Amino acid sequence: MNKINTSWLTQKTGDPFADIGGTVIKTLFQQNGNEEIFKLIEKTSKTYVNDWNAKLNAFFLNSKITQPAFKGEKKITETLKFYRQLINDELPFKEGYCRILGEKTNLFQSGRDNNILVGSGTFLNFHHAFQPGVMLTKEALIRLFFVPLGCVQLTDKVALLQSNDEEINTFFVEENINENQRHIAAQIADGINRWAYKSPSSALFDFAQHWIINVKDYAIEENVELNLYHFTNFGASPEIVLYNFSASLFNFYARVQHRTLQSDWKRFAHSYFRKKNAVYDLDTGTFNLTKKKEAHSVTHKDFKNWYNSIYESLLSNRSILKPILIWISKKQRPFNFEIVKYYQIYLRNMNEKTLQIIERIADYVLQDPNDLKKKIRSLQIPTKAHAFRRALIKLEERNLVLKNPDPLFSLQEYALDLFPDGTYWQEVQNLLLISIYQKMHEQKLWFDGMEELLADEIEEKAESNSYTNKLLK
Repeated sequence: MNKINTSWLTQKTGDPFADIGGTVIKTLFQQNGNEEIFKLIEKTSKTYVNDWNAKLNAFFLNSKITQPAFKGEKKITETLKFYRQLINDELPFKEGYCRILGEKTNLFQSGRDNNILVGSGTFLNFHHAFQPGVMLTKEALIRLFFVPLGCVQLTDKVALLQSNDEEINTFFVEENINENQRHIAAQIADGINRWAYKSPSSALFDFAQHWIINVKDYAIEENVELNLYHFTNFGASPEIVLYNFSASLFNFYARVQHRTLQSDWKRFAHSYFRKKNAVYDLDTGTFNLTKKKEAHSVTHKDFKNWYNSIYESLLSNRSILKPILIWISKKQRPFNFEIVKYYQIYLRNMNEKTLQIIERIADYVLQDPNDLKKKIRSLQIPTKAHAFRRALIKLEERNLVLKNPDPLFSLQEYALDLFPDGTYWQEVQNLLLISIYQKMHEQKLWFDGMEELLADEIEEKAESNSYTNKLLK
């Protein structure tokens, strides 16, 4: 069987499913000494049917393998019959350009039985010129057959991870193939490799951390993106949700893994994992989970699989300044302001000069501990833009009364850096309070009763719908 263009089986296309299938084929070629593709199809068919009990319903609807009318060995023989005919051009075809590879050659019909999340059967309106299906080369169809080997089961759907960094794609696929092979060898395989995570966002962040720390050793790479396709092609309820781990988020996350920042970030982010009856222990970094009136300690190995609202907000581009502010307002919870700087620069597109001015104002507020509580309250209480601006101006007026040689901010800095067009004033307010509280931690300037007062004020504001709705925009 030599009617296959081998290079078309593995070349990049831009289609996530075809590319993951191509990476699987490339990996299997390497493991099997460039074995003939039909032999790999035969081996994979036996894996799908004999080891996985034909559990491919999330990928293919009524395929030769998932077809209820076919039992046992017939699933394999019918599958091999189809791909043998496909390779030998014995199935109906017409000449044209492949919708995935873009090559002009013989094209074959694809539908939900041999492709993923496409129109099928009588739904001709899904296709160009009312074609009976998405018209693809035999090589593209073969690539799609291998997709399950490169995916994972994540909650109730299948997950496919794709990056613009080919090294990450290869790593993800090889890890899945190796894990599948281990399960088969141990006779515990019952389907594709399963991730234990309770949410796609937690899975993405844990994978990114593993890659940054264990594979790349804190390497910070420019423009690395991760995309998680969380999908099912099952029955009458096909669905797909895309989770994008952007290049800017990747750069931010790589920086907070540095040894000088990782401890503060971990304590903060880990406290936002959520499960019923679970309470975070700040001292041990574990959760105390109560089940049937018995408490159990849960370590990161297990709670990393839970839902995390901070991760969800980062993926959705929602601000996390409010959670940081609530965290840092507690006496035993310092938070390195360098993390906040990276967050604002990489993910909120804030000018670094704005952060410098905010820190300058924070330093002034802490100059005189005698009226520190009063100054903080004046900055924290405002719920309107004009009131907060007035509080800043009063600080500047006080600075002039004290005859300090330098102003807290110039007119240009006030108009163009602190409050430029498009800046939300409460973002500046939150950053200033975060900076003040962190410096209080560093200088050990904390007053009896102040922690509770500050926390009450913050939480009172957080309960205001108008406040939080604006903040999350």
